[in-house]
Formats: sequence, C-alpha cells, structure tokens
Amino acid sequence: MPYLTDSDVLIDLSRGNPAARKYIDALPEGWAISQISALELIVGARDNRDLADIDTFLSAFTIVPLGNSIGARAYQLVKRYTKSHGLHVFDSLIAATAIEEGLTLVTRNRKHFGMIQGLALAVPQY
Repeated sequence: MPYLTDSDVLIDLSRGNPAARKYIDALPEGWAISQISALELIVGARDNRDLADIDTFLSAFTIVPLGNSIGARAYQLVKRYTKSHGLHVFDSLIAATAIEEGLTLVTRNRKHFGMIQGLALAVPQY
C-alpha cells in the first residue's frame, strides 16, 4: 500500500468526480484510507440513506486502523504544529497514519499538511 487517500479526495471520488476517479485509477494498486477519513465521511452524511451509501462506498477500500504508534505520532505532531501552523487533531491523525505506515498522503489540501516534516505528499491537480 503506497498511498493513503485523504478525505477531500475521497469526497470527490464518492460524488462521481471523473477527474478524481481518473487520478485514483492511475495510482498503483493497494492504496488505503485512514480510519479518521472514514469517520469524517460518515459524520458528513446528510441522512441515513446517505450514511448507507457512504458505508457501502467505504467497504470497497482498505481502512488503516488507529494504533498506539499512530496516536503517539499524532500527539507529537499536534505539539509541534498546532500553535505555529494550526494543525487540527483529525489532520494530525491522518498525517501520523501516513508516516507510521510509510505511505504517501494523497490530498488536495497542501496547506493543512505541507509543513509536516517526514510526511510524503501527493497533491492531485485535477
């Protein structure tokens, strides 16, 4: 699994954005989703029908669960970047997942993640 896909790209994909689909399809096999991104999508559901659709969408992907090392890394990231760059807790957990699992984070949100040392980013230009 060389890539971890962020919530913003997943939202584009779930809404049928053809450019997002083309980008994701061009990635090597084995990309995954952080458990946090899965939770963010579920929280964004408009109603129970939307929730069921999101749940079905997510079932097609590998979801990387949170573990102790991810939590510890997120703690360090929050301490380092929250005051200086406004890093949010969920973003710290997503970044920590990518770092701890040795994955490149695919996100269109360079502003939230670009300052994190040791985090490999891929920023789609669709």
